[in-house]
Amino acid sequence: MSQELSFINRVKKVFFNKFALPRVKRVYTLEDSVNDLEDSFAFSDESVARFDIPIEFGRREGVEVPLTRTTIKHILTCMKNMKRAVFDLKKNPKNPKKQFEKKDLEELEEFVKTVNVSGIGFTKVPRKLIFESKAVAYENAILLVMNMDNEIIGTSPSKKSLKNIWYTYDKLSVASNKIARFLRKKGYGAHASPPLGGLALYPKLAHNAGIGEFGYSGILITPINGPTCRLAAVYVSAENLPMKEENEHSWVRDYCEQCRRCIKECPPGAIYETPIKKEAGRVTHIDNEKCFPYFGNNYGCTVCIKVCPFNNTDYYKLKEKFEKQKT
Repeated sequence: MSQELSFINRVKKVFFNKFALPRVKRVYTLEDSVNDLEDSFAFSDESVARFDIPIEFGRREGVEVPLTRTTIKHILTCMKNMKRAVFDLKKNPKNPKKQFEKKDLEELEEFVKTVNVSGIGFTKVPRKLIFESKAVAYENAILLVMNMDNEIIGTSPSKKSLKNIWYTYDKLSVASNKIARFLRKKGYGAHASPPLGGLALYPKLAHNAGIGEFGYSGILITPINGPTCRLAAVYVSAENLPMKEENEHSWVRDYCEQCRRCIKECPPGAIYETPIKKEAGRVTHIDNEKCFPYFGNNYGCTVCIKVCPFNNTDYYKLKEKFEKQKT
């Protein structure tokens, strides 16, 4: 699916491809250099290639590059923090702590609040969840959740919602590096992984960490703020993270089975009625060939989040009502 771009959008695309995209690609190459670190934890034969949105914007005909002065500012901050995440690895202690002290964990939980992180979770990183050609410094991860503004997302697709998405990416990219620095000061090795792009499949890692459950749109639904949030990670040397043994949010799938509102209201009809199971246990919920052109030409869309009942109603109230209906 493609459309004829307006003159101004053609100019934006030329500018993006000539000046911005080469810079993005340099950052991606810098990320790949983590593979060269001693004892880095790298991708496996089961890993998948990352769907790099900036590259897709550049190469696809008829798809706008949603640039405004505000979004450019936020994108530049994200790029800066992606580079910093790699450069700061040399600041890790030579013999980082392998055991999290209780006091440090408590202080971490308080510190993340000061950088506007809405919630955290802990998990090990299976190699197959690391993107092809990527690596992380440590195999234990702290997942970070940052809320977007529900009311603004309720205007999707709009310039306001697009700005809020990029604002959240910006703030979470800064927060991930601040948290990594906090951990280094405590004697731990840390590798920040900002939200844009990511080195691994954040939603699956967050699911493994017990943060939430996948909705039919493939977006993680959390008790923190429903689907209306962004994810990042900090990989850490500590091996005794308080990981959850099971995910308590599996009821969400039963709720989605009855709801299906995201499927019904997806403008390009890109959400599969039945998710497609692929190799290595991966599940695909979205037809990118339908989703991405509409996404690019309509302010990053986000209708699937907007219409989700969990965006507008408290998670636990929905759970209580749903369980009453079953009895």
